[in-house]
Amino acid sequence: MSYLRSIRPLAHTAGVTLRHPHRIPSVQCTIPIGISIHPQRRNFSYEATVSGIWQSLSQSAPVAYVQHGMINLHDLSGLPWWATIVLTTVGLRTLVTLPLAVYQNKILTRLEQISLEMPELIKELKAETAYAMKKFNWSEKEARIMYNHSLKKQWNKLIVRENCHPAKTMVLLWGQIPLWIVQSVAIRNLVSMMPDPTAIEAQIAYTELTLGGFGWIPNLTELDHSLILPVTLGIINLSIIEIQAASRTKLPSKLQTIFTNLFRALSVLMVPIAASVPSCLCLYWVTSSAYGLGQNLLLLSPRVRRAVGIPLVPSELTHPYQHLRSTFGAKLATLTNIGSSNHPPSTKA
Repeated sequence: MSYLRSIRPLAHTAGVTLRHPHRIPSVQCTIPIGISIHPQRRNFSYEATVSGIWQSLSQSAPVAYVQHGMINLHDLSGLPWWATIVLTTVGLRTLVTLPLAVYQNKILTRLEQISLEMPELIKELKAETAYAMKKFNWSEKEARIMYNHSLKKQWNKLIVRENCHPAKTMVLLWGQIPLWIVQSVAIRNLVSMMPDPTAIEAQIAYTELTLGGFGWIPNLTELDHSLILPVTLGIINLSIIEIQAASRTKLPSKLQTIFTNLFRALSVLMVPIAASVPSCLCLYWVTSSAYGLGQNLLLLSPRVRRAVGIPLVPSELTHPYQHLRSTFGAKLATLTNIGSSNHPPSTKA
C-alpha cells in the first residue's frame, strides 16, 4: 500500500490507469513509453538536522528559565548587561558546580583511602590462593582466575561500603557541561532575539545589549575585535589544565597524558571560536573559566578541604601554592634555557 501511495500523485499527472485497485495482486497499469516511476526518497540534510537540533535546544525549558532569569535580574538590579552576565555566571556556578566539585573531591579521596587497604587484602588473598592450590590441586590458570575474581569482589565490597563508585568522579562534568551549554544558548538567544523575534521583550533585551557593554566593548552583540577576551579565555583554560597536571603527586598514566594534551589542544582551539561569537557570549565563557580556575585553586588549600569535609589523604599537598610556584618556576626556567640555547651569542672575529 505504501508503494501505491507513492505512485498515486504521479498516476494523475502521467495518465496512469489503474485497474481493480481493491485487488492488490492483480494491479495493472499502463504507463506511457519514456516515463519511468521511482519510489520517493527522503534525502538527509545535515544543515536541516543541525538547525532542528539548535531550534529545539533554544526553545527548551532549561534555556528559557536561564534566559528569563537573566532578564529579570537585569531589570530588578538595574545592572548593565555585562555585569548581569558575570553575576549570573558566578551565581549558577556557585549553586551547581561548586558543590559538585566538593563532592567529586570527596569521592576521589575515598577511592584513595580504600586503595590503601588493598595491599593487606592482596597479601591475604595470595596466601589463601596458595593454600587452595595445594588443597584442591588447582592449576596456575585456575588459581589465577579465582584470585582475580576474589580480588574484584573485595574491591567492589569496599566501593559499596564507602559509596564511592569510580563513575562518580565524573559528576562535575555531568553538571558543568549541561550548565555551560544551557547558559551559552540562553545568551545566544538574547542576541538573536529567540525564540520569538517579534516579542517586544526580546527586542528590548537586544537593544539593551547593544548599549550594555564596557571598556573596549560598548556593544555586546558585536565581536571582540581586539581579541582580548578570546586570548584571555585560552590563557585561563591552559592555566587550569597546567594546575591540575602540576598538582598530581604521582606520575600520570598514559591515558591521563593523552587527555591532558587533548584538553591543551581544545583550549587553543577555543580562541578562534571565541573570536567568532558575540562578545557577550565570549564574556560568559571567560567568566565561567575564571570561576573554574579560582575553584580549583581554592580546593587545593588543606584548610578549605577540611572545612568542606574532604578527608586528609597521603597524596594531598601540604603547601600546594608553594608547590605550584616552584613547578611553574622550573618550567619557565627550562623554557628560557631552551630559548637561549637556540640563539647563541654572536662572536666578533
